[in-house]
Amino acid sequence: MKPHFASILSLALLSASCTKPANSALPAASQPARKSDQRQVVDFGPGLRIDYRVPQVEVDGEIILREGALELFAYAKAPTPKEHESIVLLRTPPHLIFQALGLIGLTPGSPMKYLPDLKKIRPPTGDKVDVFVRYEKDGRSFETSACDWMYDVETKAPMARTPWLFTGSQRLEDGNFAADIEGTVVTVVDFDSSLLGLPDLHTDSDAELWLKANTDAIPPAGTKVTLILRAAAKP
Repeated sequence: MKPHFASILSLALLSASCTKPANSALPAASQPARKSDQRQVVDFGPGLRIDYRVPQVEVDGEIILREGALELFAYAKAPTPKEHESIVLLRTPPHLIFQALGLIGLTPGSPMKYLPDLKKIRPPTGDKVDVFVRYEKDGRSFETSACDWMYDVETKAPMARTPWLFTGSQRLEDGNFAADIEGTVVTVVDFDSSLLGLPDLHTDSDAELWLKANTDAIPPAGTKVTLILRAAAKP
């Protein structure tokens, strides 16, 4: 299992950790968009946009894996390498994605965490988020659920369509934002550092990984994609 990290993410501390000057105001994850922004597509960071018309967050990426077991759907380049277990590679710092999700009105919860004193697992929480990918093929634009690119080894079918939770990652003892260190943007197994995690618990034991890449559904490696994150549709 992965190491368990320190206290839950503090939005005030998150702002202080970003690369902008300490005295500059940074958006917190619970801060809604300004009215002047609500009908615009705004560049928010490297490879990162907010489309206030939907609203949704868009992150540039590329396909890096089409075969094999998965621990993530989307990994952001980070000190902890996970390219071998993620379909999509991003280069946008996860703390900026965190802030962008807040600006479209989503509220973070917390990732799954084992509580040793109580000998129990705290389940993940957070607003529900639908995850899509958009890509170009033969001059046409396609958008599909991230679930369609993953295959459930138990049911022998594509992953059932389900929303992720905006779990929001957390702050490490050294002050770093955990998802910036581990790159865990959209995960499919249990990480303490997940920015977006699934509501059901899934072990990260290699022998028990429940998803693999749905090779036939995934465009060629190197294909440029846009990861799309928006509030989950109401049932």
